[in-house]
Amino acid sequence: MDSKRFSAFRTTAVCGLALCVMLLAGCGGGRGTTTIKGTVKTADGKPVTGGTLTIAPVDAGGEASPVGTQVGSDGTFSVAAPQGKAKLTYVDPGAQFPKDYTPKPSEPAPLSPFAGMSVVKPDVEIKAGESLDVTIGKGGK
Repeated sequence: MDSKRFSAFRTTAVCGLALCVMLLAGCGGGRGTTTIKGTVKTADGKPVTGGTLTIAPVDAGGEASPVGTQVGSDGTFSVAAPQGKAKLTYVDPGAQFPKDYTPKPSEPAPLSPFAGMSVVKPDVEIKAGESLDVTIGKGGK
């Protein structure tokens, strides 16, 4: 590796490491974090296929930031989140065509079947070692 490439590599590595340290230092404050795994389902028990789940700490005194995670195609998620009281929000994946479908020119993509749905019980307590099952519906808050 020549000196210019090594210097660029070293600079990128140092910047990446510094960014990771800053992000980790800002996560959770004194609350501690834990990895939360769970599922997102509709009110009739069907898994949600996509979208974003956000966990926003409540009464953190500005010490913890909200964290978001993608909901998998099977409705599962996993995210490192601050422990304690939190408020959940869900955002649907938006309009999209089904896989392996070729749309006609100017054909609009169909809305997600989860459009307009929100978390039914958004106020939760994040605890280490516990899973989090989330239900969304049209009657959410």
